[in-house]
Amino acid sequence: MTAAVLFWAAALFIAYTYFGYPLLIAALASRRPLPSCPLLDDDALPRVTIVMAAYNEARRLPAKIANLRALDYPQDKVDILVVSDGSDDGSLDVLRAMRGVRALGYAHRQGKAAALNLALAAVHTEFVVFCDVRQDLAPQAVRRLISDFCDPAVGAVSGELVHRPSDTHTGQHIGLYWRYEKAIRKAESRFHSTVGATGALYAIRTSDFSPLAPDTILDDFEIPMRITRSGRRTLLEPQALVYDVLQSESAAEKKRKIRTLSGNFQTFSRNFWLFSPVQNPVWLQFISHKVFRLLVPYALLITLFSSALLTAPLYRLALLLQLGFYLLAAAGRWLPAARRNRWVSFAQVFFDMNAAAIIALLTFVSGRASAKWEKT
Repeated sequence: MTAAVLFWAAALFIAYTYFGYPLLIAALASRRPLPSCPLLDDDALPRVTIVMAAYNEARRLPAKIANLRALDYPQDKVDILVVSDGSDDGSLDVLRAMRGVRALGYAHRQGKAAALNLALAAVHTEFVVFCDVRQDLAPQAVRRLISDFCDPAVGAVSGELVHRPSDTHTGQHIGLYWRYEKAIRKAESRFHSTVGATGALYAIRTSDFSPLAPDTILDDFEIPMRITRSGRRTLLEPQALVYDVLQSESAAEKKRKIRTLSGNFQTFSRNFWLFSPVQNPVWLQFISHKVFRLLVPYALLITLFSSALLTAPLYRLALLLQLGFYLLAAAGRWLPAARRNRWVSFAQVFFDMNAAAIIALLTFVSGRASAKWEKT
């Protein structure tokens, strides 16, 4: 295979992954009707249990519980169940002092999956809503999630993560990435299903939960995909809003991304059915969105090295453009003041997100991927 063929194959692969697939799924989604479930009134709403896993969140828990108590959902139909995952900051004492909150806990930290297994064994409502401590839920978020289950074909419903504005170029470019990502997820949802859910807020029928392997990294990928495999849909509900703060530095976002992508590799290795178009109802979305995105860094390397081997003016120009882009990324990495430049910060964020995919694979293969998340 000649260098020119390698160059164009890799370049087209990158173009499809970043531009072609989003346009394709948007076109396919436009041919499907919008969901039509009405917002349920108080009498029609079922009982739900809101489940959270918490590690050393004593400071945040009072505000989070207050946020859940302020939801536009009949409070006599809301159970709150929190698992303290080996916290040593008094989180369990804080929880036990709160009226109307059930608290469970491990003496030693085991990870979120083990905490969810413990919690779900104690859930007796028809629906369970998963959320995290850090983010705030909009008042109608849970009502909107549960209303979407009026369609029996729906098996899981994800909220929409909204990031509050950032005052740094790096944060703004991370925010741009998330808006791009959400546009794809919305199109996937309308077409059939998203590939996974937003871990900060999603809901399922309690009967659809089966215990996770205790070392599972991505519950918000494994649980919805099990449900999708059964033939039901996983939706993204754009009116079920959950608010978070963007990372202001690329390094922190890179750390989060490495853990998430390590979790992807873990799920891939345990669920080979995902790669079968016969067994996976969202095979196109899974391959194009989840798998191809992880292969882009290698395609970028191929375009760089193949263009270096070619002498035609077009390839010389392509090489110079690539080298210039990576020099901008290096400036952002090693010269903090340069990050104030919009192009430098964009190049650094793009480079870090793709480097994270390579590091995540090495992390997983080396056995260093952990279900125990450390705050950034």
